[in-house]
Amino acid sequence: MWKYLSVFCFLTNNAFSLELPACFKHLRGQVDDCYCKVEDVDNTHSVSFEPLSKLVQRNYFRYYKVNLDKPCIFWKERGECTRSTCALKTCTQAEVPVGLADNNNKSSGPTCEEEQELSKINNVISDDRIAALQKLEKHEADNINFCVQEDEDSEKAEFYDLLQNPERYTGYSGEPARRIWRSIYEENCFKPKKDSLFIDLTHKSINYMCKEKRVFFRVVSGLHSSISIHLAAKYPVQDFFGQKWGPNLAEFSRRFLPESTNGEGPHWLKNLYFVYLVEMRAITKALPLWKSWDFYTGNPEEDTKTKEDVVDIVESLLSCPDTFDEAQLFKGPAAGEILNDFLVHFRNISQIMDCVTCDKCRLWGKIQIRGLGTALKILFSGGKPENLALERGEVVTLFNAFNQLSHSLHYVKQFKDQMDYSEYPGPPGGVR
Repeated sequence: MWKYLSVFCFLTNNAFSLELPACFKHLRGQVDDCYCKVEDVDNTHSVSFEPLSKLVQRNYFRYYKVNLDKPCIFWKERGECTRSTCALKTCTQAEVPVGLADNNNKSSGPTCEEEQELSKINNVISDDRIAALQKLEKHEADNINFCVQEDEDSEKAEFYDLLQNPERYTGYSGEPARRIWRSIYEENCFKPKKDSLFIDLTHKSINYMCKEKRVFFRVVSGLHSSISIHLAAKYPVQDFFGQKWGPNLAEFSRRFLPESTNGEGPHWLKNLYFVYLVEMRAITKALPLWKSWDFYTGNPEEDTKTKEDVVDIVESLLSCPDTFDEAQLFKGPAAGEILNDFLVHFRNISQIMDCVTCDKCRLWGKIQIRGLGTALKILFSGGKPENLALERGEVVTLFNAFNQLSHSLHYVKQFKDQMDYSEYPGPPGGVR
């Protein structure tokens, strides 16, 4: 079988190899900037994949409220995608569980009474008020927001059923899509320096940067890989019965083969494992929070089952040894400055999602960036995880974002298994 698989990964000199296909040759051994091996991730993923897929189908995670009509602050003309594949279906009021409609923004942060007390105007600062201000300052220090907060209470915010609006190929491409990714990589990812000169971001050049900046690039690259894999795995395919959605090996090869990506594609795939480990570490670190979290939808029986499933899944993820060690980051005299730059750049990316012209792409872009931002919030905020202040939207996006990464790992295995000489698409061109 391997001789057929090798044909798919077309070599630059048109020779064929009997080794592991070039596009997958780095998907083994230790994950860069982590202490975990690809094989360990695959083993843990094989256990958690199905339960996680079923979890996000539950009402608590299925319905997400967001304002997709926020203006693009980075350029004037955002434009709109007119393709039917870009369109979204919004929920009617009757479709949204009553518990979510009435209680969407439930948070574990300070109570309204505490915030109102702090907002009162008083020229005399009492001891109690000083204590209250100190409490607020500690609350803010213990809850670092990596994303610009969503205005879910806006009149323009609507509920979307994520099962009815899955992430898949929409045809969104060309200059509008390139401008989004160009803004992310060229304007918001850190740049490596060699001999005092900035150089392009590659799997080799990022080693000229500190670990914090490498982590930033790897999570962005890994998320980009995940999105690309979903588009290739859920591509419009025509058969005898009409159009359906299925894997497109040519699209996958265009995005990840070494020949079409200047040798970077295999490393982009490995970055998928990196961002998966980062989000998995955050979810497992917050286990004490999930045990006390109220997954409220208004259906007591389902809410109880949802919490049980969350705890079971998170505990199963603990079987993966030595995932990602956040304690190794933001240390030393320059830690504060680097963290601030990290925050500014990531918040910019969260706002760039408002500039995506495809509605479906904008929805899933915002979900996955906010989910990743929530993971970073869990990892790098001070205090105990069980005291972290999260909104429902952050919890929903975290688990849905992790589920998207989980599906991407699953699709990668499928592409590897489905490669066959008869399906070889020929020498590819273009980049992701």
